[in-house]
Amino acid sequence: MDAQTPEPPAEAALIKKALRRARLSGREAARRSELSETRWRQIVNGYQDVGRGIRAEVTAPDETLARMAHAVGVTPDELREAGRSDAADLLVELAGPPTSASTPGAYASDPRVDAIATLLADLPPEAQEEVLRRMGRTPHAPEQTHSQQRRAG
Repeated sequence: MDAQTPEPPAEAALIKKALRRARLSGREAARRSELSETRWRQIVNGYQDVGRGIRAEVTAPDETLARMAHAVGVTPDELREAGRSDAADLLVELAGPPTSASTPGAYASDPRVDAIATLLADLPPEAQEEVLRRMGRTPHAPEQTHSQQRRAG
């Protein structure tokens, strides 16, 4: 890095590494974090261009960093190790209590499952339901109306 480019903070390197590990594009991670791609890059690089070759240091606010960490799978402990305890606490709140759906199973580290889940998440809800229907599953089966129950039974 040259003398005019600030060194990225520890959490920026952590987010960048997690982004690669999660096999997400910066665009998708920014979308999941509700950030613009430009702002995502600024935070991950640790600076923003302010004109005339001047780069200003950028440090993400705690809430923004927690959303970014959540999007790429950074843990609260990793944020604490990077010196961002307040963001780690917000990440805990953001993640919520573990559910059976969030508990890792036998395929938790399978990149094929990750790729399919990413593709599915990018689809609109109606298309997601169609994919799941074709697989013989529905995300949430609608309740049958009284007339449907009479015809079925």
